[in-house]
Amino acid sequence: MFNYSQHPGKTTWASSTLHFVGSAFMRLFFRIRIETTSGFPKDGPLLILSKHTTELDIPIGYAAMQTVLKRRAWCVMKASLARSRYLGFFWKIGGIPLDRERPEKSKQYLIYARKVLYDLDWTGKKEGTGNVLVLFPEETTYPRRMGEGQAAGFRFITGKPVEPLNVLCAGFSYRRGFPRGDVLIRFGPVRQYSREVDPGLFLHERMMEIASLSALEYPFEAPRARTASASANG
Repeated sequence: MFNYSQHPGKTTWASSTLHFVGSAFMRLFFRIRIETTSGFPKDGPLLILSKHTTELDIPIGYAAMQTVLKRRAWCVMKASLARSRYLGFFWKIGGIPLDRERPEKSKQYLIYARKVLYDLDWTGKKEGTGNVLVLFPEETTYPRRMGEGQAAGFRFITGKPVEPLNVLCAGFSYRRGFPRGDVLIRFGPVRQYSREVDPGLFLHERMMEIASLSALEYPFEAPRARTASASANG
C-alpha cells in the first residue's frame, strides 16, 4: 500500500532540468509567448487547470508557470511516467501518478495530491502552507480540440476546502511554422472554488474557459447540479 513517505518528493535538480528544457531548449523549436490577465497569489494552495494538447505542454508549461508565478509546481501525471525506465525523474519533478484505466489504484496518490496542494512544503516532505498543483482535467492529450473534463479527479483532490481555493486556468495554442513554430500560453483570472459550489458545474465552467484561452470550442453539455449553489465566478 502506498504511503506518503514512498514518494521521493520534489527535488531542485529535477525541477531545474525541466525548467531548462522548457525555457531554453524548447525555444530552439518554438517562439513561445505568454499572456496573463491578472496578478497571482505568491503563496498558499493554487490549483492550475490546464489544456493538454501534447506532451510538450509539460516542459513548456512548467517553465511558463515558473516565469509567471515565481513558484515551483507539482503535477498530476499519467501512471506510465512512473515506470522504472524513467529512473524516477518524473516523480522528482513533482509528478503524482494517476491510472486512468484503473482509478481505484490511484486513490492513495490522489490523497497525496490533496495533501501536497493544501498542507505540505514545496518538497512534499514536511508540513507547509500548500503548493501549486497542475491538473490536466482532460486526462490525456487532445490536439486541436477539447476533450471532456473529468470531474472525479478534480472533485477528489479539491475535497471541501476550509478556505476558498484559488484556481487558475491555462490554455495552449500551437501553430506550425518554419524554422520555428509558435506557442501561445494564456492564463485566465484567478477563480475561487469553495465547498458550497457544485464541483461538476464549476469544472464545466473552467473547461469552457480553458477552451476560450486555447482558441477552441467546448462542445460538451453542463452536468446537472449536485448542490443548491451551482457556480461561482462563472
